[in-house]
Amino acid sequence: MKRQLISLIVILPLLSLSSSLEVYAQGGDPNLRGAKPAPAPGVKESKPSGPAPHTLSFGMERKGKLDPKTSDRSADGSFYEEMILKAESEDLLTFHVKSDNPSLCPSPGLQIFGRNNAEVAVEEAPSGDFKIATPTGGLPANGDYHVRVTCTLSGRNAVPFKIKVDRVGMTAVAYVDRFNKIYANYRENDPASVEETVAKLERLVREAPERPTASERLGIIYLEVRKDTGKAELAMNQAIKASGVALIKVSFDSKWRQMTKLRSGELGFEDKRTGWLRIQAGMVTLHDASNKTLATLTGQQIKELSKTVVSAYNLVTITVNNSRKPYIFAPESMRPVEADLVVKLIQNHVVGKVIN
Repeated sequence: MKRQLISLIVILPLLSLSSSLEVYAQGGDPNLRGAKPAPAPGVKESKPSGPAPHTLSFGMERKGKLDPKTSDRSADGSFYEEMILKAESEDLLTFHVKSDNPSLCPSPGLQIFGRNNAEVAVEEAPSGDFKIATPTGGLPANGDYHVRVTCTLSGRNAVPFKIKVDRVGMTAVAYVDRFNKIYANYRENDPASVEETVAKLERLVREAPERPTASERLGIIYLEVRKDTGKAELAMNQAIKASGVALIKVSFDSKWRQMTKLRSGELGFEDKRTGWLRIQAGMVTLHDASNKTLATLTGQQIKELSKTVVSAYNLVTITVNNSRKPYIFAPESMRPVEADLVVKLIQNHVVGKVIN
């Protein structure tokens, strides 16, 4: 009898342990096989307390509701709903906030809080949108931010609202820093460096299409180094669209004279100079090698624009109103495709006669 009692004392704990292990394998660990048993009828599964925080995503409109019964209240008496936005310090952001009931909340406010509950300065534009009002125009650091839509409500009625956050580009400080780092490592005579620089500049253009510097530099590299006129044209169009310029190296006579036969017997400019042609929206400017402005012409001043072929050379001639002497120059490379590009860019962006 004593031996049977000892056996039971040993076996019962083992049975209990086996049973608990079986339950754990079936439902306690999601990484183990076996389906989690369904809750008993009438028994609800426990859930974490408190609602999950709403998140904001760039370009996605989110709907919310300011409700005196459920919304949080600030010390100044206004009600607010809070959402989480993940953003970086280089992001240039615009916040669109609109009330669905202007009679109860005509102009919702916006507050942003970062680390240690530090408030980020914002300002309202004439359009009614909000933007970051820090010295850089961006958020203080990368990370999560608490965005509050606020309003002072009277009565007990809830007011639905909509909010959308758009990333409209990159802050000027971040853009200049990124461009300088890219271009500091650029070596024109190193093919690997050219490839790396082009890839980084193209990425910068995609991330900040509203800023022209990267597109301007890409246009030069494509035209002068890669000899790819098609991609150079795309980059230059993008630069001009972003209020920048297309830059093309040119040669010309100091007195804007036609090419002539030189003492060497070759055809060329008698007093050859080199410089830059800058094409921008509504204006073309000619500069010498020291960046001194030689001529500035608007679309209204240009009477005639043409490409002429002198022997094997392709020249561009711009005739100006009320001036007898035209401006005659050529792309420094003397390639026909570059002369065509110059004429096309001037006609499209300065004169206004679009060439497809």
